[in-house]
Amino acid sequence: MSVTKRKIYKLLLLFPLIAVLAFPFHLSAVTNTDEIPYTSYTYWNTDDKMILAGNEMYQLEKCLTSYEMGTGSFKTLNDICVGDDEKIYLLDGEDSKIVILNSDYSLFGSINSVKYQDKDLTFKSAKGIFVRDGLIYIADAENKRVIVSDMSGEGKNIIGRPESSQIPADYIYKPIKVAVDSRGYKYILSEGSYYGALLFSPESEFLGFYGANVVKTDVLGFVKNIWTKLTSTNAKRSKTASKLPYQFTDMYCDSADFIYTATGRTGNTQVGQIKRLSPGGLNILDSDDVVFGDLKVGHTSGKLMTQNIAGLAVDKDGYIYCYDVSYGRIYVYDNQCNLLTVIGGGSGVGEQHGTFEYISAIDISDNGEKIYVIDEHKLTVTVFKRTEYGSLVNRAQTLTLSGDYTESEPLWNEIIKQDKNSQLAYIGLARAAIIKENYTSAMKYAEMGLDKEAYSEAFEYARSEYLNNNFTLIAIVFLVAVGAIVAFAVYAKKRKKVLIANKEVKLLLNTVSHPAETFGYVKTNGLGSVALASIVVLLFYIALILKETSSGFIFRSTGRTSFNSFVTLMQTVGAVLLFTGVNWAISTLMGGKGKLREIYIVTAYSIIPMVAANFIYLLFSQVITETEGAFLSIFMVLAELYTAFILIVGIITIHDFSFGKFIKSMILTLIGILIIVFLIILVFILLQQFVGFLLTVVSEIFIR
Repeated sequence: MSVTKRKIYKLLLLFPLIAVLAFPFHLSAVTNTDEIPYTSYTYWNTDDKMILAGNEMYQLEKCLTSYEMGTGSFKTLNDICVGDDEKIYLLDGEDSKIVILNSDYSLFGSINSVKYQDKDLTFKSAKGIFVRDGLIYIADAENKRVIVSDMSGEGKNIIGRPESSQIPADYIYKPIKVAVDSRGYKYILSEGSYYGALLFSPESEFLGFYGANVVKTDVLGFVKNIWTKLTSTNAKRSKTASKLPYQFTDMYCDSADFIYTATGRTGNTQVGQIKRLSPGGLNILDSDDVVFGDLKVGHTSGKLMTQNIAGLAVDKDGYIYCYDVSYGRIYVYDNQCNLLTVIGGGSGVGEQHGTFEYISAIDISDNGEKIYVIDEHKLTVTVFKRTEYGSLVNRAQTLTLSGDYTESEPLWNEIIKQDKNSQLAYIGLARAAIIKENYTSAMKYAEMGLDKEAYSEAFEYARSEYLNNNFTLIAIVFLVAVGAIVAFAVYAKKRKKVLIANKEVKLLLNTVSHPAETFGYVKTNGLGSVALASIVVLLFYIALILKETSSGFIFRSTGRTSFNSFVTLMQTVGAVLLFTGVNWAISTLMGGKGKLREIYIVTAYSIIPMVAANFIYLLFSQVITETEGAFLSIFMVLAELYTAFILIVGIITIHDFSFGKFIKSMILTLIGILIIVFLIILVFILLQQFVGFLLTVVSEIFIR
């Protein structure tokens, strides 16, 4: 036997031993709850929504199985409810069983049936459970009823399908969720219902539907619907599915009797998935523009999944705890929909404690100290406990949102010591500094926290204070400056001084006040400078960069990390060159008399108002507040309109077009530009794919 073969045999013999020795360590890694197999993080509220890891606000406390609870095995785990007695109620609908745990997770008891009118009612395939004031509400979907029972399993009421003209004849009553407020009003979600929740009085009388989602139709959708009605036959229209509202997937009643709803999947966006409903059923939560869930999602099992915010719970402060079924993550928001933290994970394959295969329900302790999460596939209850840092953030943010900025200040300072990446801390400290009239510090913290509203408020106070203290000096400087300008003007007039001698520069500046005259000279006398035109285009590029990156903080884009100077180059220099080339080609075909040089000069000279406007914007953005910014916006719009006017005059002049012919040429020019841009993007994508293919081939060659 060769030496090589003997070595191989020795390794083969050692392999089982290595595997046996490694097994206990592998097991301990899986069952060790002190290790966190996921990353907690949050998003900063910026234009590009940067993601940042942060200190743990919640840590895994326990992962409870039926064995640890002291119950028989579960067939399913459908729902969980933490009662007002702080006991934990678990629903196993498949086994018709309710398991009741004490707050220390020890077994208190169980209910397998409800005795009602001398009958033992089971609730096999029940979907939801709710507990309040010593009563248990069971959403018994398959039996089309809600069973109301006391803690001993004695039935108190049955809420079946109401007999009402408000309910459509084809309505299917299959309760999946129940919520009851402090007054005894009952809200029942029925599977497949687009009408919202069914609302019942304390006496269980049906009052109507409550809080249905609204169908939002864009312009294209509206046009499509009209076209379908006009062109389709009756048979085809009958087969066309109408756009129905998204169904609620969960609801929750908070301590103030407000009803919160979750909608689950809503297409390609996570906007408005969570609502807080008024007594009239309207959304009063500032969530219509809030993107719930992750802003960026990855691929799981080789495919990109749609996020699904399917369930939620709300604590006494109005903080929202919701979960995403698709990616197994839990999101914690304050009552203003600011994201505090993200925990959990698993993406359908969560094998470690603290990760999930399929979340089916969530609930919290009354103060939000603990989060209870049910995994329907693993049949476990995972308990997350708020950390000291999490409690600190919670207290500080609650005080800040209630306006107690002074009391929150020391808490935010402590949070900054523990986590310098806390945006909420900088915002809270900015608010506290405003109250203390320390406006310089307020502006500093507001800029660090990217809070433009707080910065604007502090800046307005600081500006007023500066003007009051230095009014005399400012007035003197202003009068001296005006006097110097007037004196120079008088001197220049008497001495007949020529301020601008170069005729090309004079022609360039004359464009703003007399565009027709200027472009007439360009056409008939061959005036106009390509070099000066290029300088104008370059200044346009520089001005736009400065406007985007160096404007006053209030008006500056907070997504500076995503700023791309190349994109700006294409928006300025590239746009001018592209318009020049396409317009020359189109105008030549239409009998236009303008030369390529003339079109370029006209296009460049036309953007002088935009160049000046951007520099003016840059200057004034340093000294005005957010509310005053409306004047800047109006000013920029006027500059854009005047630029368009000069360009129209110029194109008509050099091509000798009528206005109608000009319109036709511009339409064709825009179409041509769009085609070229599309082709450029297509070539870029193909080139990117080709380079990726070549890199893959080269990599495979080197590996082999």
